[in-house]
Amino acid sequence: MKRHEWTFTYTASELAKQAERQLNKHTEKLKWWEEKKQSVMKQVGESGIEVKDSLAATYSNTKGLCGPEIVIDATLQRDLTEAQRKIMEHHGKIQEYTGWLQVLNGNPEERLELEHDDYLFFFGE
Repeated sequence: MKRHEWTFTYTASELAKQAERQLNKHTEKLKWWEEKKQSVMKQVGESGIEVKDSLAATYSNTKGLCGPEIVIDATLQRDLTEAQRKIMEHHGKIQEYTGWLQVLNGNPEERLELEHDDYLFFFGE
């Protein structure tokens, strides 16, 4: 197919507008994930951690050998890990689009050829 060879021409100022749109989108997502992380951390503090005593310790004379364990709700751990991963992802995108804004705003009348991936980077959802 020829579509893999297509290029699209835009001015740097047009791309800067799209880079700013993407920057704003990722800034909003970063904020959402940071709030989600705080919510999960609050949940962990309120109810996600409990101490469980060994069942064997309850019914044996070896109470000192099988001590208590801290048990963490696995879904809270998963949610916290996901929130941290998303925070890092969107922070990286913010840095990337901020850099592109600097470059494109520094050369607003430059005409640039975009390929498929380039177009999706600036215009994609």
